[in-house]
Amino acid sequence: MRLTDLVNSVGSSVREVTNFIRYPWQNISRIAMRRAQDEYEKIEVPFGKKPPEKAQPVREYNTPQEKRNSKAGETPTPQEFLQKSNRVRGQIKEKETETATAVKITETKRLVRRKSRGGEDIPILPKEQELRGGRRGRYRIESLLKDGERVRLYQGIHVVNSKPILIKEYLLPDRDFNKQEARERKDKFERLASLNLKNGGGQDFRLVSPWDAIAPPNEKRCYLIIEPPIHNCITLREYLLKNGPMTPQQVREVLYQVLQTLWFLHTQKLRISSDEVQQGLAHGNLNLDSLAIAINQQPTAFNEPQFFIYVSDLALWEDLFKPPTVKIINHLPEQDLKALGYVSFYLLSGTDVHPISNQPLDPKIQEHWDDIKDNRLKKFIYRLLEIDPPFKTAFEARQALKAPAQEEIMDAPEEVFVEPDEIEKSKNYAILRGLLKFLAFGLIAWFLWQIILYILRAKPLPKLPDLDFSPKTCCLVEVDKVPTVPVTYTTEADGIWNYVLSNFSLVSYGKSLDQELKEREPRLANYTFNTAKQDVDVIEEVRAGRANFALTSYSDKLPDDLQQEEVAYDGLVVFVAFSDNKRDRSIPSALDGKITLNQLRELYTTGNLENWSPPAGIKKEIKLYMPLDNPKAIKLFEQLVFKGETPNEFIDLKQKVIREVIEEKQKISEGVVARINEQYDYKPGWQRQEIIEKKRRSLYEKKIDESYILGEILKDFEQNQTVGIGFGLLSRVFNQCAVYPLAVGGKGREVQALVQKVDGQIKPIEPTTDLCNDKGSYWPDVEAFNSERYPLRYRLVVVYPKDTQRGEAGRKFAELLKTDEGQRLLGEAGLVTLRKISQRK
Repeated sequence: MRLTDLVNSVGSSVREVTNFIRYPWQNISRIAMRRAQDEYEKIEVPFGKKPPEKAQPVREYNTPQEKRNSKAGETPTPQEFLQKSNRVRGQIKEKETETATAVKITETKRLVRRKSRGGEDIPILPKEQELRGGRRGRYRIESLLKDGERVRLYQGIHVVNSKPILIKEYLLPDRDFNKQEARERKDKFERLASLNLKNGGGQDFRLVSPWDAIAPPNEKRCYLIIEPPIHNCITLREYLLKNGPMTPQQVREVLYQVLQTLWFLHTQKLRISSDEVQQGLAHGNLNLDSLAIAINQQPTAFNEPQFFIYVSDLALWEDLFKPPTVKIINHLPEQDLKALGYVSFYLLSGTDVHPISNQPLDPKIQEHWDDIKDNRLKKFIYRLLEIDPPFKTAFEARQALKAPAQEEIMDAPEEVFVEPDEIEKSKNYAILRGLLKFLAFGLIAWFLWQIILYILRAKPLPKLPDLDFSPKTCCLVEVDKVPTVPVTYTTEADGIWNYVLSNFSLVSYGKSLDQELKEREPRLANYTFNTAKQDVDVIEEVRAGRANFALTSYSDKLPDDLQQEEVAYDGLVVFVAFSDNKRDRSIPSALDGKITLNQLRELYTTGNLENWSPPAGIKKEIKLYMPLDNPKAIKLFEQLVFKGETPNEFIDLKQKVIREVIEEKQKISEGVVARINEQYDYKPGWQRQEIIEKKRRSLYEKKIDESYILGEILKDFEQNQTVGIGFGLLSRVFNQCAVYPLAVGGKGREVQALVQKVDGQIKPIEPTTDLCNDKGSYWPDVEAFNSERYPLRYRLVVVYPKDTQRGEAGRKFAELLKTDEGQRLLGEAGLVTLRKISQRK
């Protein structure tokens, strides 16, 4: 039996005694049944008993030292040696059998105890059952993954988009919690539902954040909804069972990543609930089960797989559902470091239990380190475990781990055996170092030679290629010297930056991107975002000093005293109705999923499209749509499609579309009046008129933007079989399935803005792609935007003064947005990132 099983067993007994005192009559029948069951279990069945003669080898090990010494000098015959070897193997096998039997008996007792609880058992959720009441939708149970005494884990999906999720079920059985205690747990659980583990680093520190939380008022359980960080994640315990011990180098990488996570967790401000912010938080539950590993199948230069370590199951959640009789300790950061020391020791050993004695491995026992030869790593783990002088913080431990290797002398040095694979790796490292030195010396020699030529010939030096060897910054918190003084920045009211920064729930539920940035990076607390008025030029606002910097689109005519730095992309997309990808009457299929720039110009000047045939039963006439209330999209269309020379036909077409929209709204308004007069005929006329005016005002104030077009274009196709073609900003229409974006470009060179993964390869989406059911499986083609292959793209920039002092805030803000974490946030908001960014890291 493991130590954890013994502790849980004792704890359970203590809880039952306490509950008996609190609820004596309710427990009498259950205790009687349990005692009867215990007596029944004492009856032994003669299976697996050792014959007396099999004990002989054990007596050999218990003989006095002098007898064993006397035998040491004798040379056994081959037959005696074989017999002795067989006896030892038999003994080990018997111990393993006994251990397995003990584990089975323990498990049987646990199941019997659970069955004896009768009506207090909380049933397992059946497959296909849906959970409602969360902030982010409905969830469906797929399968049960783990069934614990107090916690269960299910595989599930988000019903809205079929996205896989994990559902953690915390139980509140009556035997441990009365109604008042259960209600208090649920209230605190709901307050913790807004726990934000993204502040100051979030996903980039590999903390698994809760996605949603449900506390049903009439059930004895709560549900925590978790997004799996990556599809192939397994716990470190499962990894050890599958692969055995890690190498010292792998353990170093685990330590490095987890220490980075702990450094963030221990030092950053975390929003525990809507009205509670805490400075630093201890994990409190670090072990082989709360750490998960995701292995990247692409090997490194030395044929070692790369992996990421994700941290979950904070004590903040787990302690909440422990019975009131269990004393909850105050978790400290120092305890996290010690727990990490135990985890790293177990990773090196390949297990946390001794294979013979079945007792927990103890790093304080030198014999348990027999197979570990890396003395430097061993000393580091000693400090984590507080066997040697401990580290004060996770940051100090991480710095010590990164420090260059030094010669260290152990108190009792051992001869280190180097595996052949390690020798081969050392050779590879030596070769790589030699090549790097050769290249460095060659570059220096070439540079010196060019200087000599310059001096001799008095000619300018040739320009060196602009190579960027600096590593990309991972996280917001790693950008240094961010100004903390009050800063004001601005953008156009009708621009995409205003939409991205001000709209709620694009990147985080109930919050705007501006708020999310401030929560993740506290140094931005004094940064104020202002939207410029319609007739105000944001560039002039920066030049005049009324704003420190501006977020806008790239300008070819930027004043000489300003600098613009590219941070993201956006683009126009041309789209048609997407009703059902399995229909034979598919508009995307009829257009072969693409349209040329010449066809687009023809369409938006003449209203017709030559050389195409609509599906059977569909009208050939085309209805054109424009986001009239998004002047930025209209202006970009004129610049990118008509190259800035807007024809009169396009201007006339805009007026025609405006008239059609007004007529459509008038028609809808008449229907609203008739319906209200019929529905509210029992009310006085003046009350009906108030309702009518309110409905009319709401109808006419509704903007004709991309959202409006998406609904209209699909409605016209479904109801009237009308072929509709429209355009809008990619950031405003991405991740929906009402329309299909067409590939655009020169004839034969059309480029699709969205790509998907098919059979392990990245390919453009096609008219047969199910945009609704496959939502989340496609994304913008970063390479097409970055290389300018997509013809309707435009660049988004931060504009700031070139003056070092005045421009520092804008320069650092751009640097923050260009980090991996900043790019991921911009991508979640709908923009196209500068480079490919993994979903979670």
